[in-house]
Amino acid sequence: MSCAHRDDLEIATIYENKWFSANREHAIEASDSRAVPHLFFDVDPQFVKSERSAHVVITTPYRSPHAYGVDLPSGQRHYIHSYCEQKDVWKKNGDVYSRPDFSIGYLPRVLDQLGDPHKVLVFGSVNREVSLLDSNYIKVRMVGAYVEQVCMEGNCVGKNTWLSRLVFVAVDPLDRRFTDVASLKAFKKTVDWEKVKSQIENMDGRNPLGDFVSPGLRVRPLIGYAEAFAYFKKRSIYFTPSELKRVQKGCHKLYEKFWSDVGEERPEDRQAKTVDELNVKLKLREEIRLKKLPVGFSSRLRVFTEKYYPEMKTCEKFVYHGNINQNPEKFWFLSFMGIFYRLHANGYYFDCGRNIWERNYVDENGKAYYNISKDIVGCSNKSIDMAMKALPGFIKDNNTAMSRKFRFIDYDTHPFGTHRKIYQWTSYKLGKFECTEDPNSVIQTKMIFSPEDMPWKEKDVKDKSQGAKLIY
Repeated sequence: MSCAHRDDLEIATIYENKWFSANREHAIEASDSRAVPHLFFDVDPQFVKSERSAHVVITTPYRSPHAYGVDLPSGQRHYIHSYCEQKDVWKKNGDVYSRPDFSIGYLPRVLDQLGDPHKVLVFGSVNREVSLLDSNYIKVRMVGAYVEQVCMEGNCVGKNTWLSRLVFVAVDPLDRRFTDVASLKAFKKTVDWEKVKSQIENMDGRNPLGDFVSPGLRVRPLIGYAEAFAYFKKRSIYFTPSELKRVQKGCHKLYEKFWSDVGEERPEDRQAKTVDELNVKLKLREEIRLKKLPVGFSSRLRVFTEKYYPEMKTCEKFVYHGNINQNPEKFWFLSFMGIFYRLHANGYYFDCGRNIWERNYVDENGKAYYNISKDIVGCSNKSIDMAMKALPGFIKDNNTAMSRKFRFIDYDTHPFGTHRKIYQWTSYKLGKFECTEDPNSVIQTKMIFSPEDMPWKEKDVKDKSQGAKLIY
């Protein structure tokens, strides 16, 4: 590891770009064809219990006017929203809250109880250069933690529907104010925690509830380091180097199989332009049927989904698919099928009978109304094409009404964006803001959520053979 040459108070460490160097077929590459760094998998957290030290990647720096998150498959930071002044949603005081008086980051290679990068709040106003956040991490000292409870949608107040995760509280030892802060007791003497607690509960907005809003987050009391570490060890997931290699290799193999078995165009998929071509196509399809193999795209997709949907759901969450610079057709197929699977995994489904995206419902026994592994049998080539065609409108409507949002980001070229190359469907939680001047309402209306040129290659081809009709 090497260190950046900067002021004594601004030392951060640069790391090697290993994750995307493993396989060019599934990587993000810069303009010089070199792999870009992965901000989650390329960094070793090096959490040392006895020293209370760990490596943390910062997503949103101290007093930043904008909030950023990290996308797990691409490992890149991206813009989420802008902060603005809001009153306390819990109505405990009359103060207003906006930008964080701390930095927000996460422990690399570690997932919390909600399956997200393990969040860490870092106190210390060291003015690190924002441009270095995408290639550096910092070493922090842990002093304690708190349990953050999240309401994913709607109103959770008075209900048992809050989801809980542990959030570490750390200090930057290079900030003179925190040089000697090594315990929760010392931390409380330095930081106004009650003010910080209200900032956390308010700065990311509220949950929309029709014409009203409801709290989307609440913070439980601080807990000491020993108790927090015990909870962390028991309920968090750490990816060891061997596990990372196994997961990455397995998902790359699955993506290749998905492309070769389902996505890659075959002779029996191509449009027949003459009677002779149609006869050859029909003969070929009959030969495939006699071998008891799936005929056509939708049949191949059904067989693959029935067998591999659980694995694809896991891979989509963690491992990047394709390389836009290597094989664009393969990349876009994996990308669109990736968001198709992710939407089904996140409580939605495409009704192939009505050609419309719908919310999936779960009964009192926890059984979902639509099971993609079984019910995709009713989806034709035309249905899948319709699902992709309806995708932009559905995502736009969903993002207007729901806190959980989806967005395809190419270079995060938003004015406040990171301008990092991502080319990935991202998912994030974004609340509604009650500000006198809310910049987010304007930003959201202008934001593009889906690829503009819609590069999905349609599967429902019509054969041109003097009126002959081919039955699939």
